[in-house]
Amino acid sequence: MAAAAALVCLFFLMSGSLGAAQPICTSCPGQMTNVSEVGRRCAATPGARVVAHCCVTGEDTITGLDLHNCSISHLDSALNLTAALTAIDLSENPLLDLPQDMFLGLTGLEYIALPPNISCPGGDGVWRSVHNISGVHICQDQKDGCNSTGEPASLCPENSFCAPAGPGYTQCLCAPGFSGYKCLREGSFPTLMFFGILASVTLSLSILLWCTQRKKVKNQ
Repeated sequence: MAAAAALVCLFFLMSGSLGAAQPICTSCPGQMTNVSEVGRRCAATPGARVVAHCCVTGEDTITGLDLHNCSISHLDSALNLTAALTAIDLSENPLLDLPQDMFLGLTGLEYIALPPNISCPGGDGVWRSVHNISGVHICQDQKDGCNSTGEPASLCPENSFCAPAGPGYTQCLCAPGFSGYKCLREGSFPTLMFFGILASVTLSLSILLWCTQRKKVKNQ
């Protein structure tokens, strides 16, 4: 039964919108309470509400997931988590590892509770506070890798700047007015010209194809 519950939980976790969030929130029995850290954060967030094991704002934005003790042994890296997620509790689950790429883009993640054998996403060093309490490995407050003197920030080419991309991740974004490979193209992308040329080529090919087909019909 525990394995079946885990499979159901993971199946519904793989869809990210709240049209699919209701199954995510109810994939484990019971309901999140204010006793949990995710629940406390949810109660302190204006406009947020508890939906079973989720904290939800607006109509379809999940900002918190309390999935502790849900018999989860494996997390698929294809889980569609978003930057809106600020807190997640995965403690008291028989997890063997944690796919690191699952946390790519989660720039808003501020708190994650894990089993004691699992390290923080990106490594313990990318979090400001890491500690163990009653067999729970807790990681809080991501560090901004772009503000460090380490390698990631210095790798960005000229005309670009470093931006956070989740725990242990950074990305290089083109500065305003630059685009293309290594941000070497100055000026904005010529959208009107591009679509104008594309429309002209498409129209020309359509006319050529129509004429060719008409000629074949007349020769039959």
